Amino acid sequence: MPQRPVASDIGIIGRTFAALRHRNYRLYFSGMSVSLIGSWMQTVSAGWLVLRVTSSPFLLGVITAIEWLPSLFFSLLAGALADRVDKRRFAMITQGLLALQALSLGLLVRGHAASFWPIFWLALFAGLVSAFDLPVRQSLLYDLVGADDIINATALNSVIFNVARIVGPTIAAIIIERSGEAVNFFTNSVSYVFVVWALAAIRTSKRADQARAERVHEPLAHQIRAGLRYVINHPLLARMFLCLLAISVFGYNYVLLMPVFAKYVLHGGAHALGVLLTCLGVGALLGSLTMAGRSRTSIRSLVIAGFVFPLSLIAFAATRSLVPAAIAVALLGLCMVQFAVRFSSLLQTEANAAVRGRVLGLYNTVLVGLAPLGALQAGAIAQVYGAGAALAAGAVVCLAAVATAIAWPKSKQIVTADHVY
Repeated sequence: MPQRPVASDIGIIGRTFAALRHRNYRLYFSGMSVSLIGSWMQTVSAGWLVLRVTSSPFLLGVITAIEWLPSLFFSLLAGALADRVDKRRFAMITQGLLALQALSLGLLVRGHAASFWPIFWLALFAGLVSAFDLPVRQSLLYDLVGADDIINATALNSVIFNVARIVGPTIAAIIIERSGEAVNFFTNSVSYVFVVWALAAIRTSKRADQARAERVHEPLAHQIRAGLRYVINHPLLARMFLCLLAISVFGYNYVLLMPVFAKYVLHGGAHALGVLLTCLGVGALLGSLTMAGRSRTSIRSLVIAGFVFPLSLIAFAATRSLVPAAIAVALLGLCMVQFAVRFSSLLQTEANAAVRGRVLGLYNTVLVGLAPLGALQAGAIAQVYGAGAALAAGAVVCLAAVATAIAWPKSKQIVTADHVY
């Protein structure tokens, strides 16, 4: 029987869309393509709604932070659950709950009952659900495509995310101006139907079901501790998480500081901010497409990307006029995605299958859960020294973390499946 060709055996177009050869991933990709546009429509509408009903940028920041915070406390638990439950069915539940949250926001607006506290509690609810949803769906991705196509699937996910980031806010702005925020919330609620349908149509292997059955009686606390020990003792993953910690807290604050940079460094207004965000999205989309065309990645390429990303951040921080800043921020978006896709792909291929969910839970704890801490330090430095200095200082910390990870003495310990339980 002829073997299915791997991504490296086909042309550039075939490599770019290699993961779509898998029926399960085609279903997932189709559902998420619709849902992500709805999610960005809600993101824009929620921010506008908070400002409209409170007139407070500070309270907008509170709502944003409360959506991030649950990931700090619950992502590890979610990762442990991902290693012992049916990820497909679990994701159907979480996506359904997020649909109900979007529907509730729409009903609040239509009923003229939208105020800070109802929005706050719904944002907290969405943050709690997302803290469990993300690690489960990320670990499901490997089950859909396998090791050969995981980098392509990760890159294609990034492609649809960045396309949605361009399309969703544009549609949302038009709808808000003509019909108000409620229509966007209702649209997002409906968009989750496509994901739930796709997940319901996916078929998982019996081998995965048997592996989950072997772990279902393990105490969750024991599984979480075992997952942390696995990462700490792993000769590669421990170094990767050291870099991720620095980049999460000190490197990923450029979007937060973009309005400050546009206003006080470039001396521009909303137009300048719009140009920067658009160029960032275009660069990120190009980065996603170039990564989708690659059939594999390596530790060496991740190390290079780990240095290039903060260097591109320094280049952006050094600009003082709009055109150079737009070019630099497009390069920043490209380099950011190049690093992120490589990191996520290697994380999934290096982690043992039995502990992959817990590794991704820790990934979300560091990347999403620590985001409020990163925002706090970046805002404090920008307040005193300016946005450019805050971005550059964060980039230097990231460079130091990558250099430290490379220079750290290598452990000779081999981590196997026996270390997982």
